[in-house]
Amino acid sequence: MHYFIGDLGHLFVIASFVTSLISAFAYWKANSAGVETKEQWLGNARVAFYVHSIAVVGVIVSLFVIIYQHYFEYHYAYSHSSLHLPGEYMISCFWEGQEGSFLLWIFWQAVIGLFLIRTQRNWEAPVMVVFGLVQAFLASMILGVVIPFLNIKLGSSPFILLRDAIDDPIFSLQPDFIPKDGSGLNPLLQNYWMVIHPPTLFLGFALTLVPFAFCMAGLWQKKYSEWIKPALPWALVAGAVLGLGILMGGYWAYETLNFGGYWNWDPVENAVYVPWLVLIASIHTMIIYKNSETALKSSIILNIAVFVLILYSTFLTRSGILGDASVHSFTDLGLSGQLLIYLLFFTVVAIILATIRWKEIPSSDKEASIYSKEFWIFLGATTLCLMGFQVLLPTSIPVYNSLIEVFGGESNLAPPADQIGFYSKFQLWFGVLVALISGTGQFFWWKRMEKKS
Repeated sequence: MHYFIGDLGHLFVIASFVTSLISAFAYWKANSAGVETKEQWLGNARVAFYVHSIAVVGVIVSLFVIIYQHYFEYHYAYSHSSLHLPGEYMISCFWEGQEGSFLLWIFWQAVIGLFLIRTQRNWEAPVMVVFGLVQAFLASMILGVVIPFLNIKLGSSPFILLRDAIDDPIFSLQPDFIPKDGSGLNPLLQNYWMVIHPPTLFLGFALTLVPFAFCMAGLWQKKYSEWIKPALPWALVAGAVLGLGILMGGYWAYETLNFGGYWNWDPVENAVYVPWLVLIASIHTMIIYKNSETALKSSIILNIAVFVLILYSTFLTRSGILGDASVHSFTDLGLSGQLLIYLLFFTVVAIILATIRWKEIPSSDKEASIYSKEFWIFLGATTLCLMGFQVLLPTSIPVYNSLIEVFGGESNLAPPADQIGFYSKFQLWFGVLVALISGTGQFFWWKRMEKKS
């Protein structure tokens, strides 16, 4: 039995969780501290985040060792790998499970956080408070610890032993029993696209945190417009990377699952498509503000909406709520409560902060003229949001049903039977409208332009 590597990995998980909280607290203190103590708090916060990042790498290395060395006494290795799996697909074993995909997400955000510490000294403290809290929530998803007296389990550990995860009589007879081989990777995931698609997609998820963190920092610091400049480049990169990840997933589905097309409107795919649409809309409103100082409030709303929708998509795909509606949603590992708290915490905090600051946020007295580029770009951004809204409502039907059942009612709502026909008949026309608006907008200048021109 190889207990050491599992214990070491679990220790790294605990360390990553604790240090992310310490980092968030120290950055919060640095943000409100005086000149004498600010640098001390900043130094402590940076050290905590550095240790957090090292711990995250330690977790990844530990889990890779367990998978590559075929330590089948561990549930994760047994469930996702096998002796006969080709070498290139051993990497996919890492993120086939929920715990591995959460870990991939944490890793990318740790890398981005280190980059922000080096490049954004003026925004470092308030932005990294948000990063530290998000990292703590994600790290809690893989903690796998039980809180004494309350009997509440936090997270699902990737280092749990097979005998503790599966109730099989053989472990009563042979506590040290180790299977000769593992269950292996799902055949549908044995595809080269699944080696590069998940890292790209989760990098896109991680990048959406940056504009949100700058937006929250701007509201917190009362720098209502200054956050646009550092956030916009990150939003552009996030839009490109997340869009690429979605395309990769669509092509994998076309090639492997034989969906009959590049886009089958599966609920899991929809859950990622919607925040990407809103992200693209937010990029356009931020560009409007950068050029003509209008649409600032719209930019704040949309940046909050993007991150909240990313969290909502995570809840949809990982809580098990889409189990009967999607071909490739995750099963519930008992994390649905934690995921809901994660979603509600950042949603409520963002809404409260925006509401408190709303009257102080500067807004333009002039309405955008029809004969201006701002009007047409804003119209295009609105269309993108409507596209997302049209997809989000039917996709969320399982959530409505669950909510009604929680309150003692019954719901017979069902997702569209013909998903391709239902979504396509709306989305195609929205696409035509976006193309027309994009083309028309090219004819106009920034700010007002004469009708005769």
